Amino acid sequence: MKPEEKITTPAEKNELVKKEALKTKSDKYIDALVKESAKVMDSMCLEMKPEVRNALFNLCLACEKSLKDENLTWDNISKDGLASELLHYAQLNLNPANDELYILPYRKKDKENIYEFNFEESYLGKKKKVKKFSDIKDVVAFLVREGDIYEPDVDLIEGDEVTFKPKPFNNGNVIGAVCYLIYEDKTKNRIVEMRLEELEKVKKASMDKMGGKLSPAWKNWESEMQKKAVLKRALKDVEIEVPNEYQQAYYSTEAIDDENLNIDFEDKVQVKVENVKDANYSESKEEKKVSLEEIDLHKVDEDDSDYAEFE
Repeated sequence: MKPEEKITTPAEKNELVKKEALKTKSDKYIDALVKESAKVMDSMCLEMKPEVRNALFNLCLACEKSLKDENLTWDNISKDGLASELLHYAQLNLNPANDELYILPYRKKDKENIYEFNFEESYLGKKKKVKKFSDIKDVVAFLVREGDIYEPDVDLIEGDEVTFKPKPFNNGNVIGAVCYLIYEDKTKNRIVEMRLEELEKVKKASMDKMGGKLSPAWKNWESEMQKKAVLKRALKDVEIEVPNEYQQAYYSTEAIDDENLNIDFEDKVQVKVENVKDANYSESKEEKKVSLEEIDLHKVDEDDSDYAEFE
């Protein structure tokens, strides 16, 4: 057992008191966010399930970590609409710990020392959503670099197939991104490509929104953002079926994602509204694994409201 730390000076005692007070205040903020989110659920006549509550707590903790990384506290954050946004991502179970969602505080324009959270879905987060609300069996997105072997076989009748053999330890220049949509019905398999010039166009659009600066998502996870860009383009022809209880969460997070991307592809994703009588609808936690041997993708890299007053 670790011995208790002894406080020997008044300064050390004061420092401990400050830390405990900050921790208590942080807990109050998180508790208030969860309670406000529960009110939002009640207004939609939906029950907050334990898994949603757990996901909500994880999101709040991720928010707190992002604040500490920037030497900020909850006092610096605008609370307008925050509970609803967190709830929507919790309903979709996008987990920052699994790199499915990036949470970054941004300073509000003309507001000194006041920030708001920006939620940026990653390629993995977007992939999770499309598998949940479509008949897609799996999604594979990868970057093609100079020296890699990439051979697409486009067949609108029998379904597309692809051969991709990356050069080992290849750090060559990216020449494009590819998304391969895999269905149970192989005749529906499709390949979607984006050239480097198109990827740079998406990156520039993000920079324009940031006032000419590179966003932290593109700065820190450029390869993931490139894969997300080609996946987003691939989804324009995918029919999405959203059960009633997920509709607001899906539409709201898609709107945020479109605003972050700040670029509009010609065709919109086809969204089919599903009338579901069972309000307790839930997807099986068991996700099917897809064998990629038949498409020769062995080495594809998928990693690359009202608030309480606080005294």
